Amino acid sequence: MHEQSNGGGGLFARLGRALASPWVAAVAVGIALLLTFRSVDNGLELDDFFHRAVLTGSERFGENMRGPQSMFRFLPGDPEQAKRAMDDGFLPWWTDPWIKAEFFQLIPTQTHILDYWLWPERPELMHVHNLAWFALLVLLAARFYRRLLGPTWMAGVAALLFAVEDAHGTPAGWICNRNILIAASFGIGCLIAHDVWRRDGRRWALGLAVALWAASLCSKEAGIATCAYLFAYAVWLDDSTPWRRFLTLVPYGIVLVGWRVVRDLLGFGVANIGYYVDPITDPGRFAEALLARYPVMLFGQWAGLSELSVLFSRLLGSPLWWISIGYIGVLGVLFFPLLRRDRVARFFATGMLLAVVPICATFPSDRLLTFVGLGALGLLVQFWHAVFAADGPRPELRAWRVAAIPVAVLLVLIHVVAAPVILAHRATGPLGPREMLDACYVNLPFDDSIEEQDLVVVNPPVPMMASYCLLIYDYEGMPSPRAIRTLTSGMGAVTVRRVDDCTLEVEPELGYLTFLDRLFRTEQHPLHVGDRVELARMTATVQSVADDRPRNVAFRFETPLEDRSLRWLRFQNGQFVPWAPPKVGEEVTLEPALKYLFGK
Repeated sequence: MHEQSNGGGGLFARLGRALASPWVAAVAVGIALLLTFRSVDNGLELDDFFHRAVLTGSERFGENMRGPQSMFRFLPGDPEQAKRAMDDGFLPWWTDPWIKAEFFQLIPTQTHILDYWLWPERPELMHVHNLAWFALLVLLAARFYRRLLGPTWMAGVAALLFAVEDAHGTPAGWICNRNILIAASFGIGCLIAHDVWRRDGRRWALGLAVALWAASLCSKEAGIATCAYLFAYAVWLDDSTPWRRFLTLVPYGIVLVGWRVVRDLLGFGVANIGYYVDPITDPGRFAEALLARYPVMLFGQWAGLSELSVLFSRLLGSPLWWISIGYIGVLGVLFFPLLRRDRVARFFATGMLLAVVPICATFPSDRLLTFVGLGALGLLVQFWHAVFAADGPRPELRAWRVAAIPVAVLLVLIHVVAAPVILAHRATGPLGPREMLDACYVNLPFDDSIEEQDLVVVNPPVPMMASYCLLIYDYEGMPSPRAIRTLTSGMGAVTVRRVDDCTLEVEPELGYLTFLDRLFRTEQHPLHVGDRVELARMTATVQSVADDRPRNVAFRFETPLEDRSLRWLRFQNGQFVPWAPPKVGEEVTLEPALKYLFGK
């Protein structure tokens, strides 16, 4: 829709013609793969182990799994099944028994089934499969920008920015996060087909667009963000009458309603789970989450590091929240002159802003920003054009130029200089620095006697990751514990008191339900003083509460703590080591894991 001359023989003119070439799409794909190819050696991480057990069958844990088609149905909202998982140690003792997390991801499921049919013991080929979807996504994004911005250098730069966007590192490098790549590929394909229908008058493209829209929804719930751009297109780019513009959205609305009905009838959805919220069934909680998470998600798109939100027990009003508000406010002021005069810029901005809404249903994470980045990067290159290009639509106001130039340079540093480096690191460490993550897994070799013992891990940095040792040992064919008990997160210091032969009191410095531990219980269903959680061979009783979170908890085992049926570990000096409980009446303080995970 943008037309721009790339004539002339100077250096910048030649560069402009090169960036306007249709071959930029292939270059963008090549750069994206070059920066992420090392992810083929990542192996399996976290949910990948669960998926492997579901898809290959686990003799030991089969009762907690419901077959290949249910690989994204992690928690069914069934107290009996939750109790079995808690008894085994897959879920921590503080889990809400009614917790539900079943995600409607039918198409990605089939791709994983294909992986385990073709190469079940070759995770490197599963990663290659991820990269194939990533390549398709970049190719489609390049095509999308070319249709919207025309054969211009801006379209070429936008394609290259999308290829090196660091937010794509986690989906590209984490097998189970392939769903984002698939949903976004179908979503962008839908937008291209919609543009072919509306601008080129090809009626057959409507059917293709609707089918791709449905495929995006069936790949990941975040695919609903496609409708943000469909709506923005109808408002700003469609040249027909207002009534006809509205009618163009009706087929997509019918698919959306049908998708939601089918999803609910099949039992998919979330409930009673921290960080996740359903906008339809829990609108009040979603409104609160939207207010808290929205600016942080936008900040993540324009500056990165939205994951820092996990450090705050209350995100709304936190320093990160206020920084996000200020940063986005400055960008909004600087972008306003461009938005006032350019309808394509308004399209990108509207799509970006609306695409943030559905991903606020979960905790902020840069890996969720693929749809948001589609509009943000298109808007960014138009902003650079206004600031730097000789023929750019630059406002006459001197104050705007004084403020816009340093901000534009900052955005170059973030999205051109830093983004490719961060993308490469995120692709090879999709959940964080490899050394730090490896330290969070329990990976000690055990003899066969462990199969008759409960492994009690007093202060794992991330209890959820420690619990995955059950699936890791199962995957590697090694002896594994009868069950695992994670008592508290050890990110902060932990005080342990021996009450009697069978009982320990544990008081973490940061309290319970910190960081990712909040995933397993919402603030709407807190634990109170005196609440008891009875698991196989262990009972946890809340002794005190602070800020609606347990502060001190007593753990009573059915045998003395020195009994051979219990094996104890603590996290110390960056690794898990054997540990012996203190004597009756004694107290010990375990050092915080943060001291070792982020440098001694």
